[in-house]
Amino acid sequence: MKGFIADENIAPIVIKTLRDKGFDVLGIGENKFYAMNDEEILKLAEKQKRIIITHDKDFGNLIHQFHQKHRGVILLRLRDQSPQNVIRYLIPFLKKFKLKKLEDKLIIIREGVVKIL
Repeated sequence: MKGFIADENIAPIVIKTLRDKGFDVLGIGENKFYAMNDEEILKLAEKQKRIIITHDKDFGNLIHQFHQKHRGVILLRLRDQSPQNVIRYLIPFLKKFKLKKLEDKLIIIREGVVKIL
């Protein structure tokens, strides 16, 4: 597993913080991949062996309803989706689990609750 893909809805400061903490993160919104649709992002993540980080619940639907192949998705369903709050929940979670444990899983992070499906 190589690292993560941050969907275009993930704030640049979150991506920078992840990188500063040593995580390998490809930001969809900051390069030639901008404006890819969800299916294309899933394919890119599969090809590059990366887990997607997103606020977009459509990824969960693609995985569960349409059984779309994926490398792993972290779905941030926080009431407060400010960059500071995302960092507050995401960094401790990522430090706790090795990438291999997150592979091929749908992870839903809410305030006080993490589901790994």
